[in-house]
Amino acid sequence: MKSFFNAIANLFKKPVTTQYPFQPTYKPDDYRGLIGFNEDLCIWCRRCEAVCPPGAIVFSQDMEGKQTYHYNRAVCIYCGECVRSCPKEGAIFQTAEPAPCALKAENINNGWNKLFPEAIQSREAFAAEKKRKAAEAAKAKAETETKQQ
Repeated sequence: MKSFFNAIANLFKKPVTTQYPFQPTYKPDDYRGLIGFNEDLCIWCRRCEAVCPPGAIVFSQDMEGKQTYHYNRAVCIYCGECVRSCPKEGAIFQTAEPAPCALKAENINNGWNKLFPEAIQSREAFAAEKKRKAAEAAKAKAETETKQQ
């Protein structure tokens, strides 16, 4: 019977919940939102990728050596480790913007599961090509030295 009277009393009290669409939700000053990236300030050290616990950041590399930053907001746990580990102030930063809902059309998980190994493979291919070119240069240098003697 006590529960019944509590229920009736709650009908006349002000609601505790926020009326979301009409009132914005409260965000504290230290709210950790999406990760931002400034390509102009980045020194491409890849520390953020190394310290990211869930692996939400990965860099790919083309054969000319240009690196590309990739970030998955659905994998990120918003811990801020990437921001703390970055040696260049402002290259990677945490915004107060909450992550939007992932849409099926974005294919955010399956796309990331395909992109991540491709990015690692692209860096390995670049390193192998660089090593091959260095070996060719060393061989050519050795041949020119033997011809000069």
